[in-house]
Parts: sequence; structure tokens; C-alpha cells
Amino acid sequence: MKKGAISAILIAVFVAIPLVGAEGETSYSFTFVGPNFSKAAATIPGTHVKAGDWLRIVGAGTFDTSTLGVSGGGAYTHINFDGTVHGRGIWTVKEFVSFNSYGGPNPGKQGGLLKIIIHAISTSEVAEFTFMVQISCLVNAPPGAPAEGFNVWGGPNYAVPVFGIVVSGRTLFHLNE
Repeated sequence: MKKGAISAILIAVFVAIPLVGAEGETSYSFTFVGPNFSKAAATIPGTHVKAGDWLRIVGAGTFDTSTLGVSGGGAYTHINFDGTVHGRGIWTVKEFVSFNSYGGPNPGKQGGLLKIIIHAISTSEVAEFTFMVQISCLVNAPPGAPAEGFNVWGGPNYAVPVFGIVVSGRTLFHLNE
């Protein structure tokens, strides 16, 4: 990845994080603990996404459920089903959608289900995308909770699973006291 892209990620994550202020127990941070992977179940007509493609994502951010403030970002890699890299880029959080907290054993280890809107910019071609990302952490999760990791939704009202199969990864929420 180019140094400029890394700088943009650091700016998005570390400069924007203080913009989300703690208000009681409503301010959280989220982290992709190492790379997380999701897979496309089907080819999405009109896009570069083919059945079996993978999306690798890293990053972090913060959000506040009372103010609906959100910030953060990271990097992504779109990997074709044959293992070749289709594209790379950076993503930034654009909008808070929802959060369902599962609680946890301490403020530094919380579970939940977060939905955010992200804006992704390709660094390998001239392209921009807006998606909804669902991030799931299974700490203290109820039965039937979505698999740990992330998936990506697009299309009208973000109703189309683009990378809808969680393959691997760890996530974590932190309650900011």
C-alpha cells in the first residue's frame, strides 16, 4: 500500500476519533483485530464482484449511540475467487446506522452488532463506493447472533449482500468510560 493511503487511514482513524465524545455509557470504539475476511455468495450484476470473491478489511473507529456520532476508517483488498488481487483502497466511516450491545465482562471487552455506512475509495483504479457494513463481536452474544466478523451490503436501501458470508476474523468493541 502506498504511504499516502496509510497516512489517510491514520488521519481518518486517529484524528477523527476524538470527535466522538463520551456521554455516559454510550461511547464505544470498535476494532478489527487483524485482517477480517468475507466472501461473495453470488455475482453482483453491474459490479466487479463475482461469486467466490473475497474482501479483506482492517481498521477501527468510534461511535456514540446517544449523539449518533461516528468516525473511523481503514483499508480493504478485493481478492478475486482465483486468488488474484482485483483492487485495494481505503475506507472511512460516513454514517452511524445502529448498534445492539451485548455487554461484556469489562469495558475493554464488549460484544455487539454495529451497522455503519462507509465510503470506500480505490487506490488501484478510479472508483468510489458506498456500502453498509455490519460488524459483529460475539463477546456475551445471545444465541443466534451473526457470526463474528463483518459483511457488506449494497444496492437500494443496502438490501443486497455484496460480501455476505463471514469467513474469518476477530472484532472487538470497547466501552469508553
